[in-house]
Amino acid sequence: MTDEPIRSAMDSVSTEDTSLVLPSDKKQHTGQQRVLEQVKSIKRSKSKMVKSGSLPSPSTPSPATEFSEPKFQFSPGKLNGTSFKFSESSMMTSQRATGRSLSLRKSVRSQNQRESLRSLTVKSQSNGMKASGNGFGGRNTQKSMRSSTVRYNRTSVQSMMRENNPLVSASQSQSINIKPSSIQSQTVSKATITRSKSEGSGAYGATVEMPDMTLEEAVKKLTLSDESSQLLGASFIQHQTFAEDKAKEEVWRLAGIPALIQLLKSDNLQLQQTAASALRNTVFKDTNNKLEVEKCEGIEAILTLLRNTNVAETQKQLTGLLWNLSSAEELKPELIENAMPLLTESILVPYSFETDIYTSKLVDPEVFYNTTGCFRNLSCASEKERISMRNCTGLIDSLVTYVQTHLDRGDSDDKSVENCVCILHNLSYQLEKEAPDHFPAFATPDVSPHANKSSQSIFSPKRTKTQKVSFPAMEVDKPKGVNWLYHQKSLQLYLSLLSCSQKEATLEACCGALQNLTASKSPVSTVISETIIEKLYGLPIISPLLNSANLGLQKTAMSLVGNISRVASLRSAMATEILPRVSSMVSSVTPKMVESDSSISTACRVMHTLMMAEPNVGKTMLNQKLIDSLSALSSNVFFEKARKDAGVLLWSLWREKDFQNVLKKQGMNKDTFKNAVTATAYQGVQAHERKLSDVQSRSPGEYRE
Repeated sequence: MTDEPIRSAMDSVSTEDTSLVLPSDKKQHTGQQRVLEQVKSIKRSKSKMVKSGSLPSPSTPSPATEFSEPKFQFSPGKLNGTSFKFSESSMMTSQRATGRSLSLRKSVRSQNQRESLRSLTVKSQSNGMKASGNGFGGRNTQKSMRSSTVRYNRTSVQSMMRENNPLVSASQSQSINIKPSSIQSQTVSKATITRSKSEGSGAYGATVEMPDMTLEEAVKKLTLSDESSQLLGASFIQHQTFAEDKAKEEVWRLAGIPALIQLLKSDNLQLQQTAASALRNTVFKDTNNKLEVEKCEGIEAILTLLRNTNVAETQKQLTGLLWNLSSAEELKPELIENAMPLLTESILVPYSFETDIYTSKLVDPEVFYNTTGCFRNLSCASEKERISMRNCTGLIDSLVTYVQTHLDRGDSDDKSVENCVCILHNLSYQLEKEAPDHFPAFATPDVSPHANKSSQSIFSPKRTKTQKVSFPAMEVDKPKGVNWLYHQKSLQLYLSLLSCSQKEATLEACCGALQNLTASKSPVSTVISETIIEKLYGLPIISPLLNSANLGLQKTAMSLVGNISRVASLRSAMATEILPRVSSMVSSVTPKMVESDSSISTACRVMHTLMMAEPNVGKTMLNQKLIDSLSALSSNVFFEKARKDAGVLLWSLWREKDFQNVLKKQGMNKDTFKNAVTATAYQGVQAHERKLSDVQSRSPGEYRE
């Protein structure tokens, strides 16, 4: 892979014809936004009955997701403030946030199992706030430790039965409502808790105290033999690493990471969950801490616990931790080798396929979501890792089945659908090159060495009919594994999502998958392009995306159209549908649209191809506004790509007599189309084509850079 795996060349002019989903966390909500959302939620229900026999944590913050490092662009969804709701095996907590101070005290009466919100104070300061679950904790800017007390008296027998039953179904367990922004899993904050178990009744009485403590003291408690001390230390670390980024560095310096990993091996459920949550926060957006987990054999400990536990809450924290770790490039090979088979077999397959054989392995939906988030990161690794993922038994089948099931249910905007489609998008990247066994070697007609080279250039698109190629593998009755990635049913699946989904990330991933499958300039890509347009009638679905206000989606759709326009037999149908939208976009270009340089460049090239192939349609596009826009664009040095393609288009329009006559009738003159700027652009493309032609005429291995 190159340094920028999103980008590659198409035809003789650079464009993005293939892509990888490399999501960003730039649109992640701030702590303050999450608090405001949580306040609104609390106002709607100040008194809430406890459901399913378990009490929600009084102060678990809304999590934050991270898919990868911010330098990679993708269309992320928005992150909403949410809360973790823990089962009885989870400890009750409170949390503080930097820059603002909030306090809340709750009392739960054992007679009627009600929660009463007694007070809520929000003091505005300049820094962000971390939101809690159904309550809030605060930490002021002077970092003074303020303690809060929350007392619970749990006497529900049903609650204890729930705690002691590890086989909790997805419908029974509490879920985490995460709307991804970037792809790293959510951070969690829990406060310290003192627990006492009543003899005989099985009920728990708990008092939450947030004492004055330093991180050094908390880390020391992790190594004590007393479980309550270990729990206290892990809870404090979990809270602090949520509230302050500096705390993550401090935990690393104090060797807290190996101590937390050791607690994953405890038999105490609360210790397991709290240690996993603390690690989840500690590695969030901190590459050094992620690598430290791997160095201390933490991945092995995580997978061992995940393999041996049936407790939904523990599975949530562990898969969330793996999600965070998966954004580190250095850890992807190990996670693919060791974590992927386990996650696929125990989570993806059971959750996607509803058969009797898996009735005893019910999976919480949040665990599935975290797992697909992890795989979404792993799928944008290197070629070797992508090949391993494609060959993982049940992985691709599970993803397609899940997406198709939710599409049939009318739930195309399900958050895990987005992850699944993004994984499929990435696994379709350079598919023909990386999975050659699935693609036959089609014979291509011999080209006479005396053939007119100009007829093959971008200036005179070929109008001759091409021989149709058959690719039966696209239409087998029961596709499996890699076959799904290029099967006609998958193409239809992407188009269906494009027509009904409201999530831009899902739309972009669907476009990206189609873009990758049409990118190789091979007979297979031609067949796929023809299937999309002629069999599945995809043009009316794809064309509106060219005018999307989302720049990432517009760029991907434009690249897809650019790929398909290379198929000569499709240009007639495309000209009528695509040219009006593309010419409208080019006519509306302003100097402020530099960030759309790549999309505008592709638009100019698509216009060139379709107008030259279908001049009768092309002539109807010509007007003063379009020509003025192209002329201004061709001389604007800030549009590095688009200015060259605009110059070539202007030169070619005057070069063709049919277009020249129309332009003259509208009062335009030669100087607008043939000048020093457009001549330079035209000659540059000609030189590039000659170089390509020369390279293609050499035998393999003869070419030298």
